[in-house]
Amino acid sequence: MRKIKDFPEHKLIFLGDYIHDNGKHLVDVLDTFMALEKPAIFLKGNHEEEFLNFYSKFGTDKIKRGKILNYFGIGLDHVDWLKNNLVYYYYNDTAYFSHAGIDDSKSLEEQTEYDLIYSAFRENLDHVDDKLIFVQGHIPFHSVRYIGNHWFIDTGCGLGGHLSALVYPELKIISSNN
Repeated sequence: MRKIKDFPEHKLIFLGDYIHDNGKHLVDVLDTFMALEKPAIFLKGNHEEEFLNFYSKFGTDKIKRGKILNYFGIGLDHVDWLKNNLVYYYYNDTAYFSHAGIDDSKSLEEQTEYDLIYSAFRENLDHVDDKLIFVQGHIPFHSVRYIGNHWFIDTGCGLGGHLSALVYPELKIISSNN
């Protein structure tokens, strides 16, 4: 996060999966997001979707909900923030950002929430739109990679890897391991 301060004019877009199985730093991550002074876009990943669905199953059962919060080490303020600040995608005239990419057999307008958080397409996407670049997380690789206009920037931070970012539109890669 310190390295992105070199780009104060850029919008921050986070690609999801803030909640992880071994997310011992979850409260720190969410507190950092909640304290950001700079406007940012926070995309929903499949982990947040699954957490919020699981949490909501217990309705008004304060004991069970409390156990869930205790297990993850977060408070109600964090759950409220997750409910109110996550979106499925962000796009502009030149780029499309989503947690898991898209279903390449559909137009952008036809993408479902499921497609945007669970897709696993790993190829070039110029057949969907050759004027856009597509940026996603979801599938961890050892380093940032791209295939044509499709960028994969998940480098496994939640799995013991490192945190990576793509400075756009410059297409400059920033990583916590260098």
